Amino acid sequence: MENRVWNEDPSRSAQSDLSAHQHAMSIPVGEVVKELVGILGATTVAVIGGVKETRAVQQWCEGREPQRAHVLRFALQLACMLTSQADREFAVAWFHGSNPYVDDGVPMLLLRMRPLAEIQAPLLRAARAFVSESIT
Repeated sequence: MENRVWNEDPSRSAQSDLSAHQHAMSIPVGEVVKELVGILGATTVAVIGGVKETRAVQQWCEGREPQRAHVLRFALQLACMLTSQADREFAVAWFHGSNPYVDDGVPMLLLRMRPLAEIQAPLLRAARAFVSESIT
């Protein structure tokens, strides 16, 4: 499998949501983690994954199965949506910053502390809002 970091052509932004989902769900979880580290950095991935040390993130890259793989896949979906319209630094800021679309919550902390079923739709709406605002 090709080791690449997602970056979609902005002219295909209308498809970025579906493409990001298909990409995040179709690759092995080790690749999911590697791509997330490439976009967000190991510390942010550790926070999202619910661990205290980046050593666990490295172990996930080497084949150990993370306990919250579904959350990491969803985080990659969001990161791919964001980087289809902006650079990596913006995606990092989006995950770290307070977001008015989720009651000023911080996306990476919401992913860490709340059940995915509770926050998935609000975070998708927030990412979609950014993507739609960037292309207008």
